[in-house]
Amino acid sequence: MTDPHQSADRAPDDLPPEEEALMRRIEAMFDETDPVPAGLVRLAQESFILRSLDAELAALVEDSESASAEPAGSRAMAVRGPGTAPQPRQLTFQVVDERGHDEIVIAVQVEAVGRRRRLTGHLAPQGPAVIEVRQAATAEPRSVDADGRGLFIIDDVLPGPMSLTLRRAGVPAVATEWTLV
Repeated sequence: MTDPHQSADRAPDDLPPEEEALMRRIEAMFDETDPVPAGLVRLAQESFILRSLDAELAALVEDSESASAEPAGSRAMAVRGPGTAPQPRQLTFQVVDERGHDEIVIAVQVEAVGRRRRLTGHLAPQGPAVIEVRQAATAEPRSVDADGRGLFIIDDVLPGPMSLTLRRAGVPAVATEWTLV
């Protein structure tokens, strides 16, 4: 079915001047009443930075929050008094080779420490590595070293979206999916 307002030789983006003016007014209205959050633009830019890396993507294959019987966000909260501390969250990221075998596993425990997060992780196969944590709320990634057993700790992580990048000598970098912590 053809649009009566669009001729066959006109591209959809080639609007008459009165329609262009209307579209600019509508855009200005949305910019004023419901602007795009600044953090969202930065997060989108960061996701494209991730694509430009020569890194394999490690998929999130296990998240203890989604594995629990309670839907995420439905946990009971104390209204009066301190209540109980939230349970640590377990995340497992994995790169699988073409035969379906684990190539790399990055296991991370996320603990709330006040308003920040502490990530305690280990790598398989074991071995030294550099782990970078990227966050939309920070300008630069932070790096920590994993020891010879593949163990690492990253303190003072802001709550929100984050991605880890694993770097080892002689092998391509591996970056995890962006995940909310």
